[in-house]
Amino acid sequence: LDLTKKIADLLGGEIEVASEPGEEREYKMKKNTFIFNLFIFCVIIFQTVNLYSQEQDLEKLLNLSLQELMNIEVVTASKKPQKIREVPATVRVITAGQIKENGYLTLEEALSPLPGFQFRNIFGLNSYVFERGVPSQNNLILILVDGIQINELNSGGFYGGGQYNLDNVERIEVVYGPASALYGTNAISGIVNLITKNPKGNEGLNINALYGSFNTLNTNIGYGFYDEKKDLGFRVSGMLKKSDKADLTEEKGDNNWTENLETFENDYSFDAKLTYKDFTAGLIFQNKQVSADTYYRSVGTIYRDKGTLWNIRFINGYLKHNYKKSEKLSLLSQLYYRNATVLDNSVHAVVDTARIGYYRPNDLIGFESMVNYTPNHKLTLISGIVFERENLAEGYSKTWSNSPEENPARPAKPDMKSNTLLSVYGQAQYFLLKSLQLTTGARFDNSSVYNQVLTPRAGLVYNKDRLTAKLLYMEAFRAPRPWDYTWGTGNPDLKPENMNTVEVFLGYNLYSNLRTEASIYKNTITDILIKDAGRSKWVNSGSLKTDGFELGLSYYTEKLSPYINYTYNDSRYKDGGEVPEISKHSANIGVKVALTRGYKFNFSGNYLGSRKNPHIIPATGKDLIDPAFVLNSVLTCSSFHNLNIQLIVKNVLDAKYYHTSNRSDPAYLVSRFRQPQRTIMLRIGYKIQAF
Repeated sequence: LDLTKKIADLLGGEIEVASEPGEEREYKMKKNTFIFNLFIFCVIIFQTVNLYSQEQDLEKLLNLSLQELMNIEVVTASKKPQKIREVPATVRVITAGQIKENGYLTLEEALSPLPGFQFRNIFGLNSYVFERGVPSQNNLILILVDGIQINELNSGGFYGGGQYNLDNVERIEVVYGPASALYGTNAISGIVNLITKNPKGNEGLNINALYGSFNTLNTNIGYGFYDEKKDLGFRVSGMLKKSDKADLTEEKGDNNWTENLETFENDYSFDAKLTYKDFTAGLIFQNKQVSADTYYRSVGTIYRDKGTLWNIRFINGYLKHNYKKSEKLSLLSQLYYRNATVLDNSVHAVVDTARIGYYRPNDLIGFESMVNYTPNHKLTLISGIVFERENLAEGYSKTWSNSPEENPARPAKPDMKSNTLLSVYGQAQYFLLKSLQLTTGARFDNSSVYNQVLTPRAGLVYNKDRLTAKLLYMEAFRAPRPWDYTWGTGNPDLKPENMNTVEVFLGYNLYSNLRTEASIYKNTITDILIKDAGRSKWVNSGSLKTDGFELGLSYYTEKLSPYINYTYNDSRYKDGGEVPEISKHSANIGVKVALTRGYKFNFSGNYLGSRKNPHIIPATGKDLIDPAFVLNSVLTCSSFHNLNIQLIVKNVLDAKYYHTSNRSDPAYLVSRFRQPQRTIMLRIGYKIQAF
């Protein structure tokens, strides 16, 4: 009870206790009720488990240790290698083995088993990822590849889908919560960092081919070489991926489109990495070609559902140098180039009288230098400086053809605008006690677009035996882009959207191969950007709050590895109204079973509770998307020398389920989006070891 009172004081609340004989104990919180109550609940559960496990010590009987997993080093949360249990953030890792064994083909599939994620797939220009109860146009999450942002430059959003070469990914680090204190704008809901394979440890030739339902085709080839004497290596990987994804024609798509509807996506990717001593150079090329026909309803409108092409290309190049002067002092410098261009053969829409062509080029060059200094075993300091100069199109340039069967002329280059950013950041981590670490940090951004923003963070991390506890305060902002300032009639007075989060994370190893985790968080977003009543421009208006928690349990042995997690998100606007597109309840369950030598069976299930749709759905007369459970399975055979065969089945039960729609024009409204039917794919991979 004394501990409970102390925690209440720390969280800014007050507690009343009724303890007269015969009366039940009653606890009342006047402030921060949600976080406090869940925090106390988790403390009680974890303490009970601790007492029980001390009495039932079975670790001697177990072969594998999750404690080793918690000592894995991640780089995204603090911009430097650090054990996952020590970083001042909630971080979850998706390994290359998990990507392969679960047959993931898209970024969304890789993220779907994690707690806290929901999706909106419209089978068009883009698909969208929501993290921890905040819907968006993908402009509240940073996507990195090898630490370099790959978000679209003009809007700040990222593109979901299959253009990411997951066969060449060593691991995906997912950082939850605001992270602008190190990364600046757009790092609001979190960060997803795809770290590609290094030459060392990945030598030899890998070839993979996949074919399945909806004309799904995926081929990948990768080759790595490493010379240990010269400390020189390189790795290259190329990918071609094509799919029609689903059947949404006629009644299967709520009669929004005709039998001519196209839902294709063609993805091309090339990765290259060269390492020599302290230098690393990399190139990431992605080209996403996708139908835009589902963007508008075609039945009963001027729009047609055949002949569009949204063709966007991403190029990331970087050169990094890690200078290590001593065990205490190192300097990491990197020069990088980013290009995100909607190519000039894109056709955004086909109407009864014309095809409409779009073109929008954007590029950026940047430099970052970070000092990592550890003066003693208690203190670690990092500080860095970032300079970026970007050239952005002020808007799309467009052309119109003379008929719906004729492609438009290539648009001319639009007017361009140059912007600069200068940022400095710093972070200190200090061990107050042997098991207790304090982190404080801040970043100052000075932009020619959105002026000046200061973003702080702070956290306490406690590690003792099997327990990891983190108390975190984080802030982030999403700055208006030039696109936002000029859209419609324009609004030069836009301010950044801001978010702050208070989070408590608890992780506990029940045994050496059984682990449970819990996260409790409260998000507050202010100055939200919305379109005004007349839909003529963007304005800052209102706020959004999310109370949420995540619970998970995972078990790992060589033969059997099940997991289960649950997420609760209650997202509401300032007036108490429920935020559309966010389900309060979601859960994931899965297991990997080693059947016999060389055979593995994986299955995973995703449950998403009902969600409020932004519009009434004509097919149902309601504004709710029904709950859904989707089951996936993969059977892997690797008993043949260097040969790997997989049978992948997505949506095993052929569930009929839908995602929400953010389309807002009543005349062309698509109210909801049917998701893929059962999909069966066969994949064959072969590896030739390096000589």
